[in-house]
Amino acid sequence: MTEFVLGSYRLEVDVEATRAWYGRYGNATGGCGCAYCRNYAAAVGVLPPEAAAFLEPLGLNLRRPGDIGEYGPRQGGRWYMPMWHIAGRLLEAGEGELPIAPGVTAGFATDMGPFLRNFPEPCFQCWLSVTLPWVLAEPEP
Repeated sequence: MTEFVLGSYRLEVDVEATRAWYGRYGNATGGCGCAYCRNYAAAVGVLPPEAAAFLEPLGLNLRRPGDIGEYGPRQGGRWYMPMWHIAGRLLEAGEGELPIAPGVTAGFATDMGPFLRNFPEPCFQCWLSVTLPWVLAEPEP
């Protein structure tokens, strides 16, 4: 286990178990084909490199979240909250969102679903809040 202190959050992470699960199961959402998820996949590369750099030490990949929530239009695009499970424990729950880069914030929780099949326990969740442009050729739903 590796301990991380990120802002007011303190985490104990089994980086290898987390990375191994995502390597085995790939896209935990089953490769959802909805327009919002396809747009996330197509547009996520526009995020500042700090977003991926924040996730990588935890064993996570920006392009392969465990779940994606899309929460409607926002200035500059659509509001997304991708979420990943992490093998380990949330030792201290911080307050508020962590600023990662312009337009990117993060947080950690213990009660966000959906809960993923065969994921190592104990576990907790990491989420990002981002705005992505609509880049698909099709109109927004």
